[in-house]
Amino acid sequence: MPTQTHKKMKFNLNKEIQVGETEQYKIFAKEFDKTIDFLDSLSNLIKYNSRIISFRTSKSSHFIDTSLLDNSVQTLRSIKLCSSIGSFSDSNTLIRRLRDDLLLYVFILDITNQRQTFVEEDVKNLDVKDADSFVKSVGNIRFNLNLTDNEKAVDAWLGNKVLELPRNIKMKLSFGNYMEFLKQNENIKKILVDYSLNEYWEELTKKLNNYVHNNGKQFTNHNRIRHSNENLEIYLKNINIRTTYITSFFLVLITMVESALMGSSDIIDYLDCGIEPPEDCQYEIAPFIQEFIDEKVIKIHPELKQYLIDNNNYGMKIK
Repeated sequence: MPTQTHKKMKFNLNKEIQVGETEQYKIFAKEFDKTIDFLDSLSNLIKYNSRIISFRTSKSSHFIDTSLLDNSVQTLRSIKLCSSIGSFSDSNTLIRRLRDDLLLYVFILDITNQRQTFVEEDVKNLDVKDADSFVKSVGNIRFNLNLTDNEKAVDAWLGNKVLELPRNIKMKLSFGNYMEFLKQNENIKKILVDYSLNEYWEELTKKLNNYVHNNGKQFTNHNRIRHSNENLEIYLKNINIRTTYITSFFLVLITMVESALMGSSDIIDYLDCGIEPPEDCQYEIAPFIQEFIDEKVIKIHPELKQYLIDNNNYGMKIK
């Protein structure tokens, strides 16, 4: 039977240089990693300090953990990876997810802080004249059965029941509603207006929406950027600017809503060592947070830092 010889053909193709191999990318990555490290450190700090924040109803009880922060750290790593292969449309689409998830975390914290878990009248009628009376009156406290639409949305999100919500409640879990609710805080509203954050925030929203909805061929082409593109440095800088701004704004919101999360681990370290903590030690913020404020947040507006010092909701010592 005749045989046929197959020869393997060898192609000597020049391997194209990836964006991630360029000097521009290396400069970008060094700066970008600071944002990743910040959010990762914040998540670890909150875990270490073990501050318990819970959302409770008559039928459910949820603890507010750091899953949204950990998720955001992974999103940042994905943004970095997309940028390394020139997929800037994907990078910007993920930036909008980063924005939404960080705002959701603040929204959940604020809703939880404002919720009246128990019937107000029952709480007012607590009898504290002696231990027995106190225990008896505590047993008579009733859960507040009335939930706002925002509280229903948060309860569903924490309980993995969002898909069961009617559309009007489900829409409470949207960036637009997060901002509308947070603006009810006068300090946040003042920051947005007086320090011109609102203008860039709205501009950034439009830009990110263009990528998410692919509003034109140009946004498709931004997913095919090569190492030789003359605007490569601009694409990379925009990723850094947008992620840094979102993370800085997130930290600003935290200082207004739950600034105790910024507390250093010093008080726990002192107690673990059997040492009496110095007075007001609980108000010290972690050094890496102070550094981020000094290097990043201050760039939003030069007078913003002083406002955070004067108005953060737990009187934390920002320097």
